[in-house]
Amino acid sequence: MNNQQEPYVRNKRDLKVPYISCQDYTNLEQASKLIPALKQINQSERHLADAVNAYTYIIRSNNDDDIHKSIKYGIWTSSKENNEKLNTKYIEAQQEGIPIYLFFSVVRSGQFVGVAKLTSGYKEESFQYWWEIKKWKGHFNVQWVYVKDVPNKHFEHLKNSDNVEVTRSRDGVFLNWETGKEMMKIFEEFSDKKSILNDFTVIDEREQALRQYKYQMQQQRNQQQYYPYYQYQYYDYQQYQQYPQQYQQYQNYYWQQPQK
Repeated sequence: MNNQQEPYVRNKRDLKVPYISCQDYTNLEQASKLIPALKQINQSERHLADAVNAYTYIIRSNNDDDIHKSIKYGIWTSSKENNEKLNTKYIEAQQEGIPIYLFFSVVRSGQFVGVAKLTSGYKEESFQYWWEIKKWKGHFNVQWVYVKDVPNKHFEHLKNSDNVEVTRSRDGVFLNWETGKEMMKIFEEFSDKKSILNDFTVIDEREQALRQYKYQMQQQRNQQQYYPYYQYQYYDYQQYQQYPQQYQQYQNYYWQQPQK
């Protein structure tokens, strides 16, 4: 009987992204020295709307926290369907030399929060610190170009490819460039300095708490043992508590065995 410990092994497809932060995100010049992904945000005289053509999509996030991580680490992911759609379009766009821009909005926020350029195809490695743990797979690289809170009222006259107002669009809906260009112009010309960057220090605290939770769970799993004899493969202490009778049966068996 082999009772040797089998340590918990981190999934090789996990995307390793070290935690980074700064004290003042609204000072982009200083913040970008610590966080390179912020260097391209809100640059004046960019004139992206002057492009002859571009592919554009509406992206809807369930919360501010995932937008926060996307901006800091330059990554994004979505549902399997949307990821396949974006990956296919990225390959096509690369062959044609056309950029892809994503217009981000948070569900029920009443505003768009920024624009990011898609800079890679789909990659298998999954980021482990999205707010909804284990729900999202893989990732894309993105470069945020505008981070501004622009109220929906500025876009209400625009419609997507399904002839629905862009402010009511579903996640992953395609926009023709005529509509995308108008949205880009609005972001370029909008002067209000309010943005999600104002809340980054608060959201940083939530990210730290999430990372600490994940670290503690991993350490906990490292202390567990895997016993092929027993039909229940316990990986968490909580499961021991859920099955007290079976756990006691296992304990009685285990201590009868020669200890190595």
